[in-house]
Amino acid sequence: MSISFLSTQLLSVENLNVSFKTSKGLVKANENISFEIKEGEIFGLIGETGCGKTTLGKALLRLLSNNARIEGRIVYRGKNILSLSEKEMRSLRGKEIGIMLQDSSICFNPVLSVGSQIAEIYRYHEGMKKKDAEKKASEMLELVGIDSSRKSEYPHQFSGGMLQRVMMVVALALKPRLLIADEPTKGLDPDIKLQILEIIAKLVKKENSSMLLITHDLDVSTKLTDRTAVMYAGEIVEIGKTATVISDPKHPYTFALLHSLPEKGLMNVSGQSPSLIFPPSGCRYHPRCSNQLVDCSKIHPTLLEHVDDHFARCLFSEKNSKNVKREPHLIPDTPSPGCAEVGIRHC
Repeated sequence: MSISFLSTQLLSVENLNVSFKTSKGLVKANENISFEIKEGEIFGLIGETGCGKTTLGKALLRLLSNNARIEGRIVYRGKNILSLSEKEMRSLRGKEIGIMLQDSSICFNPVLSVGSQIAEIYRYHEGMKKKDAEKKASEMLELVGIDSSRKSEYPHQFSGGMLQRVMMVVALALKPRLLIADEPTKGLDPDIKLQILEIIAKLVKKENSSMLLITHDLDVSTKLTDRTAVMYAGEIVEIGKTATVISDPKHPYTFALLHSLPEKGLMNVSGQSPSLIFPPSGCRYHPRCSNQLVDCSKIHPTLLEHVDDHFARCLFSEKNSKNVKREPHLIPDTPSPGCAEVGIRHC
């Protein structure tokens, strides 16, 4: 998928850190996250369950719990989201930035019809009269392949795939410039998954909107995105044009994810994700990596550019690349205990 038409920066995340205080210690869900999403771009964020993807998506709209601490900058169209008042955020959510959450079944009021819940969006944000809002809700349901006669039905009367389509309507109702889609096809069978993806892509491109697609499914990201960031244990380990990342992965974790796909051999990624309270010292992936060097357990690698905006956080790739733009020096991490040493299961 070509991205030559992309130019204007829509969203910029700069050195974002998100942490939570728990009884077992400080969970560092996101560490030094930086990336940008451009106008008209579909940007993929992939990684295993528990790596911090969903936390990042919610942080962009400040939808995290009160015990979350967020540091850094999230700049949307020139405004730092972290400095906005809650009133300003309410006007931003939905209208400027829409979101599709993982479990659509818990996102709806069970005692209100889906039509009335969609119509309420237009009445609240657009000031529409009840009749006009209901008409608009019907039109939007038809747009995602749901007969408008079902608008009077309740959430429990819809299948998982159909409810996901309704969630799509809610997220795209106000034609946001950016859609955050968190695992939009999770739990759906392959045929329904493909239908949902095609509808999302069609609607996003129709409005010339942008999308952050959060998924653990590399196959989904491959088919839909312009650029992809690979996340592991709370940090980005590789980022670049999707076609380049897929054809020439620079990080061993990305390589392992690719080879877990059926067409690549269906190989499991060995080991388990580390704790986000006590991550391994040095490179966080080194305990699972077959390419680890002596320094991988001591030095935390920097995200370095290899070629054409293709970045990776890996000492092995850095050593074997002739084009990498090197930092003047790397500072060794202070060793920290692993999950097994402190008796904490992986996150």
